[in-house]
Amino acid sequence: MVRVIAGVIFVFLISFTPVVQAGDEQSAKGVVERLQSGVIDVLKNAKALGVEGRYRGLLPVLQSNVHMTLMTATASGAFWRKGTKPQRERASKAFAEMHTALLASLFDSNGGETFRTQKVRETGGKVVLVDSEIFDNDGEPTLVTFVTANIGTRWWVIDVVIAGGISEVKVKKNEFHRTLTERGLDGLSETLEQKKRRLLAGEEKAKR
Repeated sequence: MVRVIAGVIFVFLISFTPVVQAGDEQSAKGVVERLQSGVIDVLKNAKALGVEGRYRGLLPVLQSNVHMTLMTATASGAFWRKGTKPQRERASKAFAEMHTALLASLFDSNGGETFRTQKVRETGGKVVLVDSEIFDNDGEPTLVTFVTANIGTRWWVIDVVIAGGISEVKVKKNEFHRTLTERGLDGLSETLEQKKRRLLAGEEKAKR
C-alpha cells in the first residue's frame, strides 16, 4: 500500500509540480463523503434513469471530487509526460468519461448500497487515507480505502483500493500498458472513447 501511494504522489509531483499540502483530516473525509453521497443519490433512481441518465448524473459527481487528470497521468506514466497539452487533455477527458460510463453500466439498479466511514489515517506523507465500508442489500460490507491529497486549495480523491487489494490506478496502468506502447497517448484516448460508446450503447456490460 505504501509503495502504491508513494508512486502516485511521485508521478504527480514530477508531472504537475502542484502545491500539495497536508491538511486537517476532516477535509479528506469530507471529499470522500461528498463523493459517496453524490453516487448514492444517482443510484436511488438507477433503473429509471437508464445507463445514459446514470452517466449524466455521475459525471459531475466524479469530476468534482476525483482528480481524474492525476489518475490518468499516473496510469500513463512516461507517455503522459511526453504528451502535448492537447493530447493530455483528450486523454484525461476520455478517461473520466469512460470511467463514469463503466460505473453507469455496472450499477444498473438500486442495490440499497450505503457507505460508512470507518476511520481516517494520516500516512506521515502528502496523502490521507479514508477507510469506508460499502453495504448492499445482503448486508455484507466491502472495505474501500480512498486515497486523498490536498492539491492546491482543496482535497481530492486520487486513488481507490478495494478490499485491501491493488489500487485502481495500478490496475489501469497495467490495462493501458500495451495500448500506450503500441499506439501512444492518442491511441489510448481513442480506445477509451470507443469503450465509453460501447458501454453507453449497451454493446458492452461492466462486470461486478
